[in-house]
Order: sequence, then C-alpha cells, then structure tokens
Amino acid sequence: MYIHKKFIIGTVSNVPMTQQQIKKEIEVHHIRWIQVHFTDLMGGLRVFHVPADRFIKDDVISNGSRFDGSSVGFRKVERSDMIAVPDPDTFLVLPHLEGEALIRANLCDVDYNQYRAGPRYILQRAVDSAMSQGYDSIMISPEVEFYVFNHNEDKFTEIKANQGYFIAPPLDNAKEYRKKLSDVLMDCGYQVKYHHHESGKSQHEIEITDLNALPAADFCCFFKYVARDIATTYNFDITFMPKPFSNEAGSGMHAHIALHNKGKNMFADDNDPFGLNQTARYFIGGILDHSRGIAAIANPTLNSYKRLIPHYEAPIYLAWAPHNRSSLIRIPSKKNVDVEVRNADPAANPYLLFAALIHAGLDGIKKKINYEPITKNIYKMTDEEIKQNNIKRLPTNLMEALEEFKQDTVLMDAIGRDGAELFIDTKTQEWHHYMGEITDQDYKYYFHC
Repeated sequence: MYIHKKFIIGTVSNVPMTQQQIKKEIEVHHIRWIQVHFTDLMGGLRVFHVPADRFIKDDVISNGSRFDGSSVGFRKVERSDMIAVPDPDTFLVLPHLEGEALIRANLCDVDYNQYRAGPRYILQRAVDSAMSQGYDSIMISPEVEFYVFNHNEDKFTEIKANQGYFIAPPLDNAKEYRKKLSDVLMDCGYQVKYHHHESGKSQHEIEITDLNALPAADFCCFFKYVARDIATTYNFDITFMPKPFSNEAGSGMHAHIALHNKGKNMFADDNDPFGLNQTARYFIGGILDHSRGIAAIANPTLNSYKRLIPHYEAPIYLAWAPHNRSSLIRIPSKKNVDVEVRNADPAANPYLLFAALIHAGLDGIKKKINYEPITKNIYKMTDEEIKQNNIKRLPTNLMEALEEFKQDTVLMDAIGRDGAELFIDTKTQEWHHYMGEITDQDYKYYFHC
C-alpha cells in the first residue's frame, strides 16, 4: 500500500500516524476542534468540524462520519448516504488557528468500499498503476497562481498592466500577506522555495519543493483554503479564477512532474543535451497525445479558455522544448530534471489533473509515443510554419474539450466511468447555463444588429 507523507506542525515524515499519536497531538497542542476536509468532484473544498474529544471517543478514524452525498453532487437523493473516513497520515495542527487541526478524508459508501468517483481514490489508482510499472513515486511540484484584491489599494501607485513580475515593495503591497502565508506553510512542514509578485496587477505565487503525487494534490487544496483564510485578516479577497481580467495575465497551476524509483529520477540523462532520457520523452509524448482531452480536466471552466489565448504566456500549442514558454510542455533548466505541464489552471481538481497526467504519460511510455522538440517561439510562427511542424493546439472552449475527453478511452478509464460521466454531465450543464445568460456584451455587440 502506498503511504504518502504526513505533515505535523514543523515536521515532514514518511511514518504513518496512529490513533494514539493523533490523540497525543491533540493533547499536546490543546486541540478542541478537528476540521475534516474532502473535495467534491469539481475540486470544491468541503469541510465539517468535529469536537476533538468526540473525534477520539467515537473513533472517527476507523468509523468515519456519515454525510449526504447528494448535497455535494456525488449521489442521487434516493441513495445519498456516504461516509468520510479520515486518512490519519494527513493529520495537521493548524498553526494559524488556536486549538484547531485538520485531517483529510477518503470517501466510501455505507459498506466502507472506496467511492469510485472519490477524487483521492482516483489519484491513488493512478499512483498504484505507476507503482505496478516499477515507479515507486511520482514527484510533483505544483505552482498555483492567484490574484489578491486589496480593498485599500491606492489607484495612483498601482502596477502597470502585465508589468508586475518580481515587482518590489511598495508597489508589491501584499508582501506581508505572502510572508505570513509562507510562514504558515513552512510551519506545516512544506518547503517553500520562494514567494513573489507575478506578472498581473496583484497577481502572486508561492512555490514549494516537490511532493509525492497524493500529498501534492492535498497541498493544492490546503493552499487554496489557507490562502483565503489568512487573507481575511488582511482585508484581502483572493481569487483562483483563471482569467479575472481581460487585459492581464491569467492564473495557471503549472505542474512539474517526474517518475522516481528508489530515489532515482527516472527521467534524467546527464549525457542528453536536454537532460532527458527516452522514458521522459515518451512520457511527454503521452501527455501531448492526450492533452486535448486533458484540457477538460486541466481547464474545467468556461473562463479557463479566456486565459488560453496567445501573447499572455499561456500555452495553447501541443509541443515541448527546453525553456520554451510558447509550448504546452517546458523542460526547465535545472539539474534534477522534470517535465513542466503548463496549461492547467487553479480551477482544476488537482486529484483528477494529476491522475490524468500520470495515466497519459504512462500510456506514452507503453506505446512509445514520441514528439520532436520545437525550440522556436511558436507564437511568432506563421500558420504555414505551424502546419509544416504538425503543431496542433488545445481546444478553444470547454465544450470542445469535453468532447475530446469523451472520446479518449485512456482518460475515461483514468478517471473511471462513474467519475468521468458525472464530471461531463456537470460541466455540460454548466456550459448550457452559462450560454443561456444574457450579458452586457450581448447588448454591446448585438442590440442594434
């Protein structure tokens, strides 16, 4: 059984937690409330709170807590009962809240069978698949970008459009907020590489070192939660919306990924000019081959496709190369090589996203799918050059992506038919509701037609 890293305040360990250890942590840190977290299929965070003494007395670790699955989009009302069973390895004392801890739950039916459309279960199956093929860990480093809205912003000192990258204080007026957020992450055991202002006005990013796949997805959910929670103390609003402004850079959730075995990077080749071996190239080929279907998961909102346009460094072309930010996959310049997939955005459910990337990459290794690198700036290529290089592009809207997803048997199997069909149905309804709304733009363009 794959055991993921646990995070206890100030430490990172590979040792699984026991009920007795959790009880001791509760006593030592005077914990009164346990937040139980899980995500719905769309990636939305769901939380309920259990008194710490009741958590131990009722043995919630073993017995779980029943909840209404129909209220979070998982089940029909006539069979709605589900059980949230906490994963003891995820127990975390929350350093920014007094007397509270967090634990993440897996989802089960009333007979304690894993719920097949449970996001953590979907990713666990992908990890198990990789393990069965000789890879004992999939290391992922997620980069989550977001916008901060400051209610007290001085319009006379705001950053010029798309010129905020690494901007310094006082223009970077959310520095103290990012420091506090980074401190909390480090207190929770995450290794922060750095934090900085991003390109867009009031756009920010905090990067951490890589984690195993399941903890990496857990981190993405925790990061969005704690970023919002701490923002309230600064009178800030936070959005992970992919494209909040038409004239500013969109927010991405890039994922650096590499397969490992016994501590060895299975993508690395020091003798290759790009630092990649053939396994890595096949893995890249698999992701590119399935990327039009992956887009439905990586870019799951109608707003997502307003980010995926040229000239904002958002990748739309299905290509790869070292250092090239005009391609969907980039190979960063560093010794411990990895594959950076750049099209996903923060609206994506990270469990589904990482599962899709793993299965697609493994399919590329299995089928020996190979794409030659494109080192030129694709944005500056003519249509004829793009055609000559056989460069395809991502879908231009959510419905197109959903159609690609439906036709991709590897991805449908990766998510599982239950989860995939529920995801497609929910997103199709979202499309129809959105398209049925009349906006100011309709009047602007068509009122006098």
